[in-house]
Amino acid sequence: MMDVNVQAHAGTKATVRRLSDQEEWRSVCGMRRDLLAAAEQGPVRIHFLRIQDSRKHWHRTTTEYYFVTEGEGEIDLDDETVPIARGDLVVVPPGVWHTSRPSPGRELHVLLVVVPPTGPGGQPDHSPDEHFD
Repeated sequence: MMDVNVQAHAGTKATVRRLSDQEEWRSVCGMRRDLLAAAEQGPVRIHFLRIQDSRKHWHRTTTEYYFVTEGEGEIDLDDETVPIARGDLVVVPPGVWHTSRPSPGRELHVLLVVVPPTGPGGQPDHSPDEHFD
């Protein structure tokens, strides 16, 4: 992971994270790149997702904020299907079953912000808080 650090006020450092430098891997919602990952101990997790073959799931403690950066599609929130497109923000609170998909022949890209950044047992990622039952 390549970071660009810039000296800021009071001795702290700012970081520039480049999406193109992040490894892409398969997650429950599609192809994911971690911009702010578990190892960094930040107050949130930030992922870039190319939605594809998403599996319906829910979280016990996690709220997810989906900001659509490109494309269009739909998201299932419990029993309701809602169309989404570039510029939309979807807030998925704990306990809501959800999955999303691009429109036929289209891409659907989202910036996903996850709060809190840990699983229910304090694990350093929210993946243990994904439930499929």
